[in-house]
Amino acid sequence: MLIDFSMRNFKSFKQEISLSAEAGERLRKHQDTNTVLVNNKHILKNLLIFGPNGSGKSNLLDGLKCMQTMILSNPSKVTDLLPYNGFVLDSSSSDTSFNVIFSIGKDIYEYGFSYTSKEITSEKLSKVLKTRKRVYFKREQNNFESGDQSLIEIAKRTKRNSLVLYTAMQNNIKIPTEIFTWFSEDLVFVGDYRLNSTVSELMGLAKDESVKEQLLRFLHFADFNIIDLEVNEQPVMGNTLNYSAGSPMMNQLFAVHKVHNDKGDLIGRRRLSIDSESRGTQKILMIALSFINAEINGHGKTLLFDEFDDSLHLELSQAMVKIFNSKANQSQFILTTHELQLLDSDVRVDQIYLVEKDFKGESELTSIFDFKDTRNTTRSGISYMKRYVEGRFGATPIIDSDEMLDALTNNFKN
Repeated sequence: MLIDFSMRNFKSFKQEISLSAEAGERLRKHQDTNTVLVNNKHILKNLLIFGPNGSGKSNLLDGLKCMQTMILSNPSKVTDLLPYNGFVLDSSSSDTSFNVIFSIGKDIYEYGFSYTSKEITSEKLSKVLKTRKRVYFKREQNNFESGDQSLIEIAKRTKRNSLVLYTAMQNNIKIPTEIFTWFSEDLVFVGDYRLNSTVSELMGLAKDESVKEQLLRFLHFADFNIIDLEVNEQPVMGNTLNYSAGSPMMNQLFAVHKVHNDKGDLIGRRRLSIDSESRGTQKILMIALSFINAEINGHGKTLLFDEFDDSLHLELSQAMVKIFNSKANQSQFILTTHELQLLDSDVRVDQIYLVEKDFKGESELTSIFDFKDTRNTTRSGISYMKRYVEGRFGATPIIDSDEMLDALTNNFKN
């Protein structure tokens, strides 16, 4: 699971920010349900990130996604440019930094790197012990330090725009391979439905009758009018079905609905591709399949959702947050959302983060736990949504509907 992610100088985030999933000190509320114990650390199963439109919520997850992409894909040539996307509303320029602390089984690691468009400027991998960190390797520009001689030789063969972690994984070095595998398999970004190899693999889960029954029961109790699910393998080319020979085969999911006549009599069934379903149906299926996939392939995965509540009604969003924080769930769900009423879900104060942008265009990340008057609050009935709207925590949009209307109609009046 993810314990902490920090970054600096990426998109709208100029200063270093930290998104921590480590439970707040001396906070015991919902500890047996909303947290999981990892190496004597209580790690939060669910983080909710709120903020107005344009505040930078998506940029926060984009940073972690960019880090994952750089780890999993190695530049083929030394002249290839890296995906540098630093803060642009400033005359100064500097490198971008990403850093994560995460657990793999019973071990906790810290890994991070800094880079410009042309090179990796620093890189460091450590194992986190009870009272200290054991540095596995450290790289600063052309200097490389490690107690492992084989890693020193590997570093010499690593291009300036490549990560030592990637080169070490290619050489089957144990710990770098474990780190690479965590980023590849346990850090999962769940997006909208678009048929690709990852989504095809998720859809294929429904071939299993027990999984299909799980999904149908879930959809029934979520009040979706779907009576059956079918999975067909079909040739796919690009984004359209193409039945030419040699096309790759992908799983296509179909939802079966009841068909009624004008009198309301049941006259048959109709099968619709998921492409034809509403965005809400697509999204809830992606969430459910991702949840089941984490169950099947081992708990402890970290799943991230941008604009989680988009196309979902409030009751369904609230129900999913409740599921994410249930005792049965042993994975981790991090989501951005506009739905302010989720602030009053049955979550802990350290699970709520706020993003806002200042007058210079810089995004800032804050935990509600950092506000002193929230840390020792134990009585129920306190509305964080009300306090947020009142501006007690900042991060509220400043909207003037009259002036907005005037701006839209001014030209017409003139």
